[in-house]
Amino acid sequence: MTIERIAAPDHARQGAGFEALRIGPAIFGRAADPFLNVDHFRMRTPTFPPHPHAGFSAVTYLLPESPGNMLNRDGRGDRSVIRPGGVHWSAAGSGLVHEEVPEPVGSLAEGLQIFVRQPAAQEREPPVIHHVAPSDVPVVDLAPGSWVRVVAGAFGPLTAPFEPPSPLQILDIALAPGSAVDWTSPMRGAGVSLYLFSGALDIDGTELAAPNHVVFAPGTAAFRLAATIGDTRCVIFAGQALDQPSVNDGPFVLSTPEAITDAFARYRRGEMGTIAR
Repeated sequence: MTIERIAAPDHARQGAGFEALRIGPAIFGRAADPFLNVDHFRMRTPTFPPHPHAGFSAVTYLLPESPGNMLNRDGRGDRSVIRPGGVHWSAAGSGLVHEEVPEPVGSLAEGLQIFVRQPAAQEREPPVIHHVAPSDVPVVDLAPGSWVRVVAGAFGPLTAPFEPPSPLQILDIALAPGSAVDWTSPMRGAGVSLYLFSGALDIDGTELAAPNHVVFAPGTAAFRLAATIGDTRCVIFAGQALDQPSVNDGPFVLSTPEAITDAFARYRRGEMGTIAR
């Protein structure tokens, strides 16, 4: 096990109703491909108006301890309430307009917004949406007060109830003081990183306190996580690297500048859908 980088997330705020600890591309880097960005957000009021995405998945995982819900609406007419512990995975593909707001407005919603690059072959495919209720997220019980929630992919004998756009794994892990869990890569040569947002960990002899993000060297096959101080929470992101060109322009991450230009044109023509006020 080799750690490539440890970095504290950035603080982000927009208006009076949204704040986040942000793990951006500079922290993730190429070693964490296909993961692009994570916001650990706390949101009370509508902050981001309806907006499009293309070329990547916008994933909302509402933490089980979130006091409130999130409402997701998109240009296909979907209206889904994400409840604490639930997952809403929007693989935007060729493009999709969406909006997420606290439900009810004014309540506090806390969760992770995760951006994951899609394979270039899916850039012209229609959006694919997966909505997972909290009770359908698989849970592996460890020691008392310790568990693993399988947000995406598989862990041990349990698999999340949908197929992500490419092979990957997202695990929400809770460890009581003194407890530990062993992680092994679910795929050969995967990139892996870890976001620690509560407590402290010993990672095979490297001690780390929250909040911090760890990017491991590509090909890391296994490590042990042991809670050292207080109740500890972390999220593991692992995925098969796509190793493909990516051009980022605002709400779109696509493989060429020409694809970006085309996406903006299709959005202006209303081909990614609209959300009625």
